[in-house]
Amino acid sequence: MEAIIARIVANPSRSACILATRGDDVAGMLWCSVGEHHIGRDILLTTIHNLNVQKSLRASLAGGKVTLGLLKRAEAWSRAKGAREMLFHVTSGVETARTERIMRKMGYEAMGGNYVEHV
Repeated sequence: MEAIIARIVANPSRSACILATRGDDVAGMLWCSVGEHHIGRDILLTTIHNLNVQKSLRASLAGGKVTLGLLKRAEAWSRAKGAREMLFHVTSGVETARTERIMRKMGYEAMGGNYVEHV
């Protein structure tokens, strides 16, 4: 978390850390940045690097609300920055079916895949 915050502080106009709270507790966190696509110019994209929801909430309605709230806030931030797309890379391999359902319900389309080789 400290490394993420350091990156945001180093370039605050291009990065955001969005927190969802329940009372005094952090229920979720989303870290994103905006920039040009690596093979294009003049088109800004937002990349969601990290989205976490408190483990005790993940399989509940509250967890869905936290996720939805974080993503909606990231969309608003992206529009304000002039981004035309948001990319969300799911690389954890945890709860992928549930993640895919919520992303499709929100209008996201699958693009590519994630692969790992253990070395």
